[in-house]
Amino acid sequence: MPAAIGAVAATKLVEDMLKEVNIEVLDVACTHIIPVMVRDAKLCKEMSDMLLNDYNIFIQPINYPTVAVGQERLRIAPTPLHTDAMMHELVDALRKTFKRLIG
Repeated sequence: MPAAIGAVAATKLVEDMLKEVNIEVLDVACTHIIPVMVRDAKLCKEMSDMLLNDYNIFIQPINYPTVAVGQERLRIAPTPLHTDAMMHELVDALRKTFKRLIG
């Protein structure tokens, strides 16, 4: 399978998995990048740090001035090299992180 097709499939799978656990994904994104909406700069940075420190997952926080205040997000870029197990681990880590910080 060509890498471009694999990237699209990986993106769709992760988006669907995030939506299944009620994690907001910006649905107007038109690339392989998945914006997970946090909508708070401090929480976005805390989540990024927690994912790295607790789960060894690096996800870039995107805050003002890159995005407008209230549009803060985590930037996920799945690739064909990410396995199904890795994607499940990512979604589970995000779910737990959201629950710990937001409730």
